[in-house]
This record gives sequence, C-alpha cells and structure tokens, in this order.
Amino acid sequence: MKKYPFHLCQPGYTKSCGACCGLYNLEDHSRESLTALLKQRTALFFSSGKNSDPVAYQKKASTIPVPPKLCETIHNCEFLGFVDKEERRVGCLLHPVLHQGRDLRTCSFYGAELCNNHFCTSYSSLTPVEQKAVICSLDDWYLYGLVLTDVDFVKAFFVHVQNRMGDSVSTTKLEKEEVRDSLWSYFQLKESWKFSAGDKRLGKYYFSEGEYRIARIEYEKHLNMRPSQFDTIFVSLSSCFKTEGEVLEAESIIEETIKGFIEVY
Repeated sequence: MKKYPFHLCQPGYTKSCGACCGLYNLEDHSRESLTALLKQRTALFFSSGKNSDPVAYQKKASTIPVPPKLCETIHNCEFLGFVDKEERRVGCLLHPVLHQGRDLRTCSFYGAELCNNHFCTSYSSLTPVEQKAVICSLDDWYLYGLVLTDVDFVKAFFVHVQNRMGDSVSTTKLEKEEVRDSLWSYFQLKESWKFSAGDKRLGKYYFSEGEYRIARIEYEKHLNMRPSQFDTIFVSLSSCFKTEGEVLEAESIIEETIKGFIEVY
C-alpha cells in the first residue's frame, strides 16, 4: 500500500468498497436488495460461531435467492458480507482480520494471493485529490462503492470545476464541512438520479445476454440537439432522455452542483 496515498478498499470505519467482489453485478443492485443479501450471507457465515466452515457455508449460501447477474463473466463472490457489527462496511468474510490471523481466502474463487494484491483502476486513475474527495464526503458503503469505481463520474466533475476556477482543487480545502457537503450533493446523484434508465445498466455500461457494452446518448439522432457538455456525467448516471427539455433540466441539476461546490470552496 505504500505506493498509494489511500487505502480505497477499506479507508476507515464508516465505509468500504466491495465492487471488485461483484457487489453491484446484479440486475437489482439497489441499496435495499444488496443490504438484504449481505445481511443473509453474514448471518449464515457466522451462524456456526467463530470456527466457521467456508466449505459448508458455500453449500448453504447457494440456496440464498440472488437476483440475475448483469455480466456473466464477472464473478460474484459469495464470501462478501458485512465485516463490522454496525453493518457499515462490506468486505471479505474470510479475511484474517476476522479470524484471529487465519487466512481463509484460499477457499474463495480468486484465492488469497490475488485478493490480497489486486488494486482496481481507481487507485491509478483517480488523483489523490479525487480519491480524498470521495473518501471524505461519503460515509456510506453503498454510495461509496458506486462512486469510487466510476472513474469518469468523479473525474468529469473535477474537470468542470477546475476549468471554471482556473486552478486545481486543493486537498486541504476538502476538510471544510461545506465543501464535503457540496461533494455529497453531486455524488449522491448516483442513487437519486431521476433520469436513470434503470434496468440492466450500471453507470456507463449496459448489459445484454450477459455481456456489457458502453452506452451512448444519441442527442442529434433522437433529441435533435447538440451533445451536452455534461455528456460524460450523464452517461455515468445511466441517463435516458426522452426530450430536449429533460436534457436541459438535467443540465441545470449538474450546473447547480458545480456552482455550489465552487461557491463554498
């Protein structure tokens, strides 16, 4: 971890990310659905006490109802659950931290070595400022994972902000409560976006017959207008617009979040 400024997987006691374990790789990846699934898995895993049997658990876990997968080639790890009593952090139920130093991850699909040494693209693609912005403004495992792993969504915001300010965002100013709140206003659109296409979409990807493709918004063809300056953001939000008016309304929402950040910054 020394080569990276932040531990993005488990950055603290209030959130974590389980995206690489297939957390969001389900047609129904709503907060309610994933919370229920994680609760069931965690309770089942620890139902036999401290000396949990991963192999026995696997057999029982296969009976838990799970929504259809978005992408068949992405593995959904059955050992992903809540790793704290408060159910604020998702993580590996086989991790040695939970078993007095015993590493049970050899029982998982990827194995201990790969799980221990895998770093997603967010580690290398997001700048330290962008990484800290996500960490300091989100105290919620569900939103944290959705935002952190959508590199385009995060970077596009900072491109617009910094171009307008004519300066780079400072890491120190991210400590201001007002700045953190303004970042949350933007990031929470991942869950509340009114123009989301919904089914079989995850960010800019749409899924058909178990495979994924990158979605595009056909502004000129279907809406008779030029592409929006916020197109990258709209695609990351799985947007589907029926009219030019909806695009203009969406632009005003993004505009408000950008102006709001610059004002408090």
